[in-house]
Amino acid sequence: KEPPIVNIPLQGPVSGKEVSVFRGQKANVYLGIPFAKPPINPRLQPPIEDPLPSWTEVRNSTSFAPACLQDKEALREHEYVFSQILSDQIDALEFSEDCLYLNVFVPDGPLPPEKWPVVVWFHPGNFSVGTTALWDGSVLASRQKVIVVTPAYRLNILGFFALDRGISPGNYGLLDQVAALKWVNDKISEFGGSQDDICIMGHGAGATSVGLHMVSPLSKGKFNRAIAMSGSVFSNLVGNIPDIQAYKDIQSYACVDSKSNKDLIDCIRNLEVLPLVKYSWNRYPWGPVIDAGDTFLPRRPEEYFEIQKYRKVDFLTGYTDMEDAFEIHAKIPNSEKGVSYNVFKELIRTEIQSEHEGEYFGETGDYNQTCAVNVDHLLDTILFYYTPYPSSLEPEVNLLKYVDYTTEKRYGTGIHKQARFISKSSVTYVYRFDYKPKKGLVADLPEWIRVPHGFELPFFWGMPYWPSLPPNSWNIADRKVADTVMTLWTNFVKYGNPVQTGINFKWDVFEESAPSVMIIDRSFNMSDPSIFDHKAFAFWVDYYPKVIDATQCCNMTQNAIRIYSNPTLTGMLATLAGMQYLLIS
Repeated sequence: KEPPIVNIPLQGPVSGKEVSVFRGQKANVYLGIPFAKPPINPRLQPPIEDPLPSWTEVRNSTSFAPACLQDKEALREHEYVFSQILSDQIDALEFSEDCLYLNVFVPDGPLPPEKWPVVVWFHPGNFSVGTTALWDGSVLASRQKVIVVTPAYRLNILGFFALDRGISPGNYGLLDQVAALKWVNDKISEFGGSQDDICIMGHGAGATSVGLHMVSPLSKGKFNRAIAMSGSVFSNLVGNIPDIQAYKDIQSYACVDSKSNKDLIDCIRNLEVLPLVKYSWNRYPWGPVIDAGDTFLPRRPEEYFEIQKYRKVDFLTGYTDMEDAFEIHAKIPNSEKGVSYNVFKELIRTEIQSEHEGEYFGETGDYNQTCAVNVDHLLDTILFYYTPYPSSLEPEVNLLKYVDYTTEKRYGTGIHKQARFISKSSVTYVYRFDYKPKKGLVADLPEWIRVPHGFELPFFWGMPYWPSLPPNSWNIADRKVADTVMTLWTNFVKYGNPVQTGINFKWDVFEESAPSVMIIDRSFNMSDPSIFDHKAFAFWVDYYPKVIDATQCCNMTQNAIRIYSNPTLTGMLATLAGMQYLLIS
């Protein structure tokens, strides 16, 4: 049957489609609804919401709008987990600079007096790729009785090119998200949604977005719960200041006659867009910056948390047990054979060096070559913590320790740090997802890889019930885990408590004094200190920054510095707090 036509105030009527999902369950789906004017003519500006696009005839909202411009093969690579099971959807994608549209998935059935709770999903993709078209909210809406909204936002250079002095403050993709949240607050009641019961949720870059909305002045009052999956506001996706090197590179690419920031922006606005995106999408880690203007993010996220100036909302967050395993597998030939200790050590050294070379010092973005970090000391500190004891000659053990290092450093630490801040004022829940699908999402997955980045998403989205996927892609255990995960997440959306109803186990809240973590596997259990290394987060959050400070020296020449350390690494670690590391000769 035809779902009801919805009349959106100040825009117009839309018609959607009814979708059958599993055993007679249905959802009403409205796709491709504009929430701002097309972000073109000129590009690189905040979204225009006043007036909203409007129409008088019934708008056919039965197909996804084009995704924001990006590199399709980069999207396929990023969505490796889904590129095999959703290959047809990726092949069929269209892309456009005109892309500020959202989708609404509504439960079928009688409307409850309090209306439906609402989930707003910010898709992953490192702020460079991603699309709403991969995330079908029909199963979640029909089985869990929540409205799911999936907005697009601008990506790569079109969403995050930034300059100083307020000419182009950047963060346009995040401003798109703010515009979508405003639309949801103003319009979702027309679809049966409660504007007082909105949970924002994201994965990867989407999770970083969630954290940023918790501190941005522009997002205040637009949601009352938040879920951040495999990402945090402390991600390295968040830069400190606009990238002066990106400025120079784009200038040399096509705007050599630009004499000022305004000239450069005017030039970029008039370039042919497809070659611009193709040239620039992977040259820099496009993403959020501290605004050059007083707009979305006037100061570093950490400052907001330190002064308790963030949204005091219920919070759920977590990660998988082998986040970057795919990346490691692609980087290391024959990864199933493990790595030698020397390779293990050099992998970590390379990452440390890349983190600290080319750091910015000062607001100009100039490199200060008189500033240095002693990489050897940082490496020794990390190796002391992550080297197996007794030292192992088994390559497989070294590989798994490297995976632990990347997961804890790049994901777990930021997630733990954010949870620790938020738990001081709000109910907070943390999980680690350890369940590996029995059928295998990826056919050629090496045996050593357990649960990498993105493996939890098929279960939250109820993919074992998607009618578009072959039913033999999943087994009974997969469906049981999907049922439980969907119930946990939507319980949190509805009540702020993941085990409020329909769950027969306990999930302890996360507190700084008792950092409880739910381990999600075939069974669901709270973390056991014997198998969960809470100390790793203390190492990265509390200890490692002190090591960096102690081995860093700025504003003096290297010849004027001598760095001393205790002759033994054990002694160095044991006495770090009381040692004087930097002695000026």
